[in-house]
Amino acid sequence: MKKKEKEYIKLQERLNQVLMEKKKESKSGMEIMNLLQKEGRQRGTWNGKKADNDFYKKIVDAYEAKNQELMAENADLRALLRSMQGDMRDFLNAPNGSTKQSLVSHEKLETEHSQSPFGGRTDVFDLPFHMARDQIEESLRTKMASIKERMIQLQDAQKGAEVTSEASERELELEAQLVEARSIIQEQASIMSKHLAKSERPRESIISSSAEEV
Repeated sequence: MKKKEKEYIKLQERLNQVLMEKKKESKSGMEIMNLLQKEGRQRGTWNGKKADNDFYKKIVDAYEAKNQELMAENADLRALLRSMQGDMRDFLNAPNGSTKQSLVSHEKLETEHSQSPFGGRTDVFDLPFHMARDQIEESLRTKMASIKERMIQLQDAQKGAEVTSEASERELELEAQLVEARSIIQEQASIMSKHLAKSERPRESIISSSAEEV
């Protein structure tokens, strides 16, 4: 049970990481604008064609560098989301989970909707974010709800196992007491048999002596 709780916490942490990365991405546009405004102010002090070329080259270089940075971050985020989806799927598809049926139905729905606008099927994480956002968010919400449901089921199963364990221990205790009682009864019966056998011997001797005198 503790292992499942750790996995659930790990999934939550990874989801928070994805959200934080998205916030960083939204700030990149402001950084480019600030850079352009700064360069624009400096441009007033430049003279000649070379200065203009340097200015535009610097803008293009800054844009390309920021674009490459965003592309790398997006690739990392896509890989993280894909990996997190796989971890959630593995967790929910683990044995003894009644949420498996609902997860399978949802995955079927995901597969049906994972269609490229140009025809054919594609990985939802390879689509532009504005096209896949709703589907990804819906998928994450559904899986998180299923995980919570699964955690409740595991907790209930653990409580049931504890009750069963207590009942089994009580049964073993009663069985041991029963065995002990049977042993005592057999021992007492043996003692009584020996005692009766001894008490019968003098009586038989008396009867035998009386018969001889007659």
